[in-house]
Amino acid sequence: MKNYYFLLTLSVFLFISCAPAVDQNKTSVVSEGKQIESLKGLIASFTAGDWEGYRSHFTEEANVVHNLWWNAEGAAISIDEMLTQHQWNRENLFATLSVNEGIYEIITQEDGSQFGHVWIEFTTRGYDNEEEIKIPVNLSYAMEGEKVSFEWGFYDTSKFPAPKKEE
Repeated sequence: MKNYYFLLTLSVFLFISCAPAVDQNKTSVVSEGKQIESLKGLIASFTAGDWEGYRSHFTEEANVVHNLWWNAEGAAISIDEMLTQHQWNRENLFATLSVNEGIYEIITQEDGSQFGHVWIEFTTRGYDNEEEIKIPVNLSYAMEGEKVSFEWGFYDTSKFPAPKKEE
């Protein structure tokens, strides 16, 4: 009888230890899906100067912080203010603009909040200079579905071309 209990205990132990573990972790990192395609569309529309398409990737109340800590006092501006700056840069600094394929990811945190991260390199040329300039860029996004509610970007502005000369 002792052998029977021993074998029964051993069998139960082996059964339990071989059962697949239940994943309680609700976090994830993905590099494909609708949100990734949305971020790629955002970058593509920015690069093409399609400002209406670019704006469509953001929520109505989206904010942006570039080259400052995300919660620094006065750092955040509206996406519409940033859009005005992007348009000025394209009209006065960047005669051409292209982007590499980049790296894109969406992180889902345990509480369900989602953040996108993009690492890209823009290649540009100024209006008064034929030299190609490469600008690595890191962007982080707070996501609401497929829309961006907050953008946080870092890049080296010292590499920007000089503004075009007045005619």
